[in-house]
Amino acid sequence: MFKKIAVAFDESPEAGRAFHSALNLAKFSSAELHLITVLEGFPAYMSYVAAVAPDVPVLLKNEKRNFYTDLQGKARAEADRAGVRVVPEIAEGDVAAELLRVIEAIRPDLLVVGLCHHQGPVGRLMGRTAHYIAVHAKCNLLGVH
Repeated sequence: MFKKIAVAFDESPEAGRAFHSALNLAKFSSAELHLITVLEGFPAYMSYVAAVAPDVPVLLKNEKRNFYTDLQGKARAEADRAGVRVVPEIAEGDVAAELLRVIEAIRPDLLVVGLCHHQGPVGRLMGRTAHYIAVHAKCNLLGVH
């Protein structure tokens, strides 16, 4: 069935549901599970903050990386209890572009993503990443509600 499963992973409830679905599939098929987290860049106005306090963007970036490293550690502990091998991946940049880059590098049999339930302009904006990944990923995709 699947030998390598990747999951787009962050602190959102959607990503949590995707992780649990991917974990169950990995356990069922004895697959390796890759947790892919992307650290997005800061908004443009952060350049003003950097001009006044140059250390702040670096501190915020490190804090964000530590947060996601801890989050992945908790997921890894849960996977260990389930007997699933986990490979954590943290990338930086545009979420869609970095997810595709990491997917291209690890070549999973399946990518699992959480789908948002938002309506209106916010929902359309948030759904763009999942849609972009669905169109451009060179592997099977499972969207989890």
